[in-house]
Amino acid sequence: MRTSLLELARRDWSALRCGCGQSGAHLTDTFAKLLDARSTQEMIGHTLENHLEVQSMLFEVAPHAVPVMLTALGEELHDAVRRHFLGMLEYLVTGESHRSEIEAGRPDLEEQCVAAVREGILALYAEAVSGNAEAAFDILEFVDEDEDRREYYRQALSWRDGKAGKR
Repeated sequence: MRTSLLELARRDWSALRCGCGQSGAHLTDTFAKLLDARSTQEMIGHTLENHLEVQSMLFEVAPHAVPVMLTALGEELHDAVRRHFLGMLEYLVTGESHRSEIEAGRPDLEEQCVAAVREGILALYAEAVSGNAEAAFDILEFVDEDEDRREYYRQALSWRDGKAGKR
């Protein structure tokens, strides 16, 4: 059993508004396909783009998707899926609520996304240490208010990778 699938099942996605104009109900299948993908080919037709956000304009499903993606980063993922999730997380923390969401009384979806990432921030630090450090730090720049921690991890990774002088 995958923790990310349990996290996915915690939400009533059908009650959430999706960027494609439907309810978010179809996102459970999209996430499941992405989580199970073992090749780039298996990802074809399964993307979170234009669902969580459209041109960085966020929809109601966005903050609910954050814990699923953060949890998945700690699991075995195809590299393309991992990159997709990291890219989506960056869009979500740098985007803003779509006009229709503001009109529906949800003007702060980007703040909700940032808060959701902060709750699972160590998943991004784990990604920085063992996966795509550059993408993880791109997100951390927007969400981690602890600049000393970010710099500590950057330095530690530089030393590990031989990009800085010995300690």
